[in-house]
Amino acid sequence: MQSLFNQITDRRSSLSVKWNKEAIASMCGNPEAIPFWVADMDFPVVPEVSEQARLLAEQAIYGYPYAPGQKGAFLRWVKVWHQMELSPNQVVLSQGVLNSIAILLDLLSEEQDEVIVPFPSYQPFVTMVNNLNRTLSPWPLSYDEQQHQFSLDWDQFEKLCQKAKILLFCSPHNPSGLVFSEEELTKLCRIAKKHEVTIISDEIHADLRYESFVSLLEVGKKTGCESIVCMAPSKTFNMAGEHYSVTLFNNQTLKQSYEKRLQQLFLTGNSTFATTLATTAYQSGESWLTELLAYLQDNLTYIEETLQNHVPEIICIRPKASFITLLDCSALIPLVEKDREAHPELYETKKSPGGGILSRFFGQRASVAFNDGTWFGGEEYRRFVRINFGTQRSNIEQAMERIISAVDTLKNDYRS
Repeated sequence: MQSLFNQITDRRSSLSVKWNKEAIASMCGNPEAIPFWVADMDFPVVPEVSEQARLLAEQAIYGYPYAPGQKGAFLRWVKVWHQMELSPNQVVLSQGVLNSIAILLDLLSEEQDEVIVPFPSYQPFVTMVNNLNRTLSPWPLSYDEQQHQFSLDWDQFEKLCQKAKILLFCSPHNPSGLVFSEEELTKLCRIAKKHEVTIISDEIHADLRYESFVSLLEVGKKTGCESIVCMAPSKTFNMAGEHYSVTLFNNQTLKQSYEKRLQQLFLTGNSTFATTLATTAYQSGESWLTELLAYLQDNLTYIEETLQNHVPEIICIRPKASFITLLDCSALIPLVEKDREAHPELYETKKSPGGGILSRFFGQRASVAFNDGTWFGGEEYRRFVRINFGTQRSNIEQAMERIISAVDTLKNDYRS
């Protein structure tokens, strides 16, 4: 199946936002840069999923779906992949993780209530809290400058819980790639329970773990902490555009309140295509995913070794899940700042309003598009860029060559 992941598809001719020139330019100022930003992969889906999509397209009738086996497919999946024993009455099918979280925040808190969000943070979490007129309570993760790894700051969390109503968690964490141990999740839940803080856990990257993964749903149940989990096939099987997710509950009263709100908003149904693709993926995707994870880890090792050997100024923070991670470019920042002083036209914010100094450097000087670290929490994270390595090795090799050349030029021009 390696040939499937090495297969190049021209996505510029599709509706892909990842490969859209205007979107790429908004990140880095260069519309021709190779995109390594938004979190979708460049791989074809599970062959059985592709076949079902083809059959459905050829039928040319896309009416309302009736698929009573959806929950069963998901329940079998989490039992096999995560060893989770769930019942159908814990499961609510939803139209997407973000709208599910937004509805839950609206249900479980009032305006001005404090919502804890770990930082660096997936930016839509911050936007969501602000849009709902809740009070954002940032929880910065600790960062080890020597080991180049993030970890949870427990003392800070305890303080924040004294005022907060909700913790909006992300497990595995985006963008750091952290996978939390059962011990860590138990401590998290006990502190939250002590202060009556409800945890909403976004576990959209859970299937893409490189080691054992424990869902907060299970730990919440054991500890008595109020916890709700959102999962989805979107990142796992590269079908994010189909907007299909699963929301999981331990508390039946909360589940019923959530279902009622979905009914009030007429958000209870998923599309025919989304339903077909998601159900098929859960039924047939295990071997595909196993090979995908091996391919991703090979890509990650290649990136790490290439940077270590040729650009030691850039540190790859090795994730424990998914196809995204952060690159620590602290050693490059002073040189990039000199380049900005010498060539301000390359770093104009109007050309890349969604970027920062590093994404502009890589976009302009290497023709590679990354999410800038500031996108995940402001200037405190300006030393980082996020790389999406869920793409063909040939794309990564080309990007690494360009980065090596750009950094060599930077050092030659500005290092005395």
